[in-house]
Amino acid sequence: MAGNRENQPPKHEMVHLKGLLSEKRAFGDFRTVLHTGLYSQLVAMEVPVGGDIGDEVHTVDQILLFTSGRGLATVAGKEQEVNAGDVVVVPAGTQHQFVTKGDQPLELVTVYAPAEHAVTTVHKTKEEGDEKEEAGEDEAPEWAHASKTENEKKGLVRETGKYD
Repeated sequence: MAGNRENQPPKHEMVHLKGLLSEKRAFGDFRTVLHTGLYSQLVAMEVPVGGDIGDEVHTVDQILLFTSGRGLATVAGKEQEVNAGDVVVVPAGTQHQFVTKGDQPLELVTVYAPAEHAVTTVHKTKEEGDEKEEAGEDEAPEWAHASKTENEKKGLVRETGKYD
């Protein structure tokens, strides 16, 4: 189940991820990039029992859609319990942390805008993800951070919706 996972701008076609927001999926991996677009990225995450995402700040917006389990969100110092069906928006430049609570993993789908990770990212564990990020091996592609004007000039985006 994946959309664009190639290191090139996506094709102009539908990406359908059937059942992605169902209550229980058991992704199994801490982080998996499902699709990277010109202006956003869709990522599935499973935070294990007793685990956390990590106290962090991104320079991109992040929207988290919780699908299973329960957790504690801390965003800009404010705490909020989160459960399946909840959505949390973390504006760019805002400190945040999410911790699994209870006896089942916290599962979520998150949207970064623009992309935050490499298009082929699959991290089995948080520790693996941290190592890859610290080593500079999990960077979003340059094309995913180009401006609307740049993409229009390159012909990647046309208001006509017509492409060669």
